[in-house]
Amino acid sequence: MRIMTFTWDAAQYLKFSDQRTQPSRDLVNRLPADDGMPHKLLDIGCGPGNSTAQLASRYAKADALGIDTSAEMIATARHDYPNMTFQVLDAAELDTLPNDFDVAFTNACLQWVPNHREVIPAMLRRVKSGGVAACQFTQTIKQPAHTIMRELATTAPFSEYIGTAGTRPYHHLGGDHFDVSAYYDLIAPLSKHVEVWETTYIHALNGYDGVIEWYRGTGMRPYLAQLPDANLRREYEQAFVDRLRALYPLQVDGTVLIPMPRFFFLAQL
Repeated sequence: MRIMTFTWDAAQYLKFSDQRTQPSRDLVNRLPADDGMPHKLLDIGCGPGNSTAQLASRYAKADALGIDTSAEMIATARHDYPNMTFQVLDAAELDTLPNDFDVAFTNACLQWVPNHREVIPAMLRRVKSGGVAACQFTQTIKQPAHTIMRELATTAPFSEYIGTAGTRPYHHLGGDHFDVSAYYDLIAPLSKHVEVWETTYIHALNGYDGVIEWYRGTGMRPYLAQLPDANLRREYEQAFVDRLRALYPLQVDGTVLIPMPRFFFLAQL
């Protein structure tokens, strides 16, 4: 079995910084208001630090720690936000962190992380009594664009390099369906109160080239990383666009509208 490995590119990811940050803004706005007291904050899967900055902006006396598995992302975060602390750490290692955070937060991360039944309880354990755990991640199983990526991975000539082992580099509860109720039942027994909701964001991208640029920074990255040369990567991208056109035609101004359903939860500990 091939192991799907890839590295992140912070600059590519941040080409769409404003749109990528919007869900974290929305989640931060659901957090308890600033009461003037110091707040110890944890951002799981912080990426280049944009979500950590949003989280810290909620509280005047914020002590924020951002963690991510990507050394490239952490280097960018440390450069761009020198007043915050960032650490290379896998979400599977959350239990190595203290359990006295006021807020444990994660944005657009858990779709990449396996074993949600272990990782989410570990996230909740990082929060002290009276604190909050807040989460958002994309429901990739519901997105036709990701279906196209998976199908192409099993099609010649790409299957020689990607194959079935790399056709779903994402994780969620529910198998072939995203199961919101399973998340609720996982979180509720561990919390005093839990809220779950879904929001579909419509991302307006600059034509099909804009769509490719978007996915080069996230969902397509694991697939492209397995292809050995630039020609094959271009061929994969073109095959993706050819299939995508039927689902998402150009708007009158040349824009392509890509809907992205996202899952949120807010748990009071």
